[in-house]
Amino acid sequence: MTVASIQKRRSYLVIGGVGIFLAAGYLSLSLQLPMGHLNSPGAAIFPLIAGSLLLIGSISAVWEGWRMEPTETAELPIGDDLWRLLALIAALIGYLIALSWLGQLIASILFCIVLMKMLSKLSLVGIVIRSVIMMVPVYYIFVHLLGLPMPRGIFL
Repeated sequence: MTVASIQKRRSYLVIGGVGIFLAAGYLSLSLQLPMGHLNSPGAAIFPLIAGSLLLIGSISAVWEGWRMEPTETAELPIGDDLWRLLALIAALIGYLIALSWLGQLIASILFCIVLMKMLSKLSLVGIVIRSVIMMVPVYYIFVHLLGLPMPRGIFL
């Protein structure tokens, strides 16, 4: 694998700062969801926990970056490895965009198919079967057991 080096301290500070910004926005949006009661938690509980964990992790990254020596470097992929990483990021962004149009179930199945096709040498039929086997229970758990409102899309 071919790599390039960047300053590690600056990376930690920037990523931590972006994470703090995103966590603040995510937490403010999650406060608009119903909180529920002690015996019946609402839809806001999971986003509040996730946003709080993101905030704590981001503050930790900034703290660690602040204490780090400026001379430390980190390695980044270049060449084919960089393109594979960028393709994975593009697939994740595509998934987030597709959620509102296709709904959680279909978008998640398609994302799993794309992700497994990029990362494995399995046949397309095997990938589709595995994606459906993974995502249908996830959809059932979140929507039916936990009662969380998930994007339905135009097909459901």
